Amino acid sequence: MAEMQVFTVISEINNLMETSRKVPLSNLIMLDKQRMDRLLDRLSDSLDPDLEKAEKLLARERELLDEVERRARETNEKATREANDMTAKAKASADETVRGAKASADETVRQATEHANQLVAGAQEHANRLVSVAQTQAAQLVEENEITQRAQARAAEITEAAQQECARLRQETLANLSQLLEHADIGMSAQLDALRTMRQQLGASFPQQTGADYNPAAYPDNNGYGE
Repeated sequence: MAEMQVFTVISEINNLMETSRKVPLSNLIMLDKQRMDRLLDRLSDSLDPDLEKAEKLLARERELLDEVERRARETNEKATREANDMTAKAKASADETVRGAKASADETVRQATEHANQLVAGAQEHANRLVSVAQTQAAQLVEENEITQRAQARAAEITEAAQQECARLRQETLANLSQLLEHADIGMSAQLDALRTMRQQLGASFPQQTGADYNPAAYPDNNGYGE
């Protein structure tokens, strides 16, 4: 019955709007305010009380949804800030590790080069002494006419021995340098393994953030040492 009254009042309102006078030169109409108020009052009285309850429930539901969306935004923003902070700290730690590894490698190479240079210098000095001794002995032998040929042969033997000793010392120096560089490469590999482990742990902890904030290609598997 209430539904029929609602339609009846709505029909009367439409009729009132159609029969009202129009304002000249516009699409406006002039309504009888008292009559319109009576119709609106009748319409309000004809509405089902459950509609008001439903409207209140809908309003409450909208409030709850707004609250859930607000909390979700706050939670997402907080999680994003924390993830960015942790990513920045992890990147700074990784950068520091790389700098430390590079500094250690540079120092190892410097020491190896210095040691190799010392070995080469020592080998050269020893070879020079051998050559000098050979030349002195050769000169002494040459002064004796009766053993000139013998002196020349002896000088050649000593010179050859000196050259062989020099070559041996050079080979030994290169072997020592290779061993030092191998130790440096092992040390660098251990430090880079630790860095890769840290990078993998960070990637496992933040799988959705590393794509945007952390680029693994920025830290290569080696820095030119080793193979």
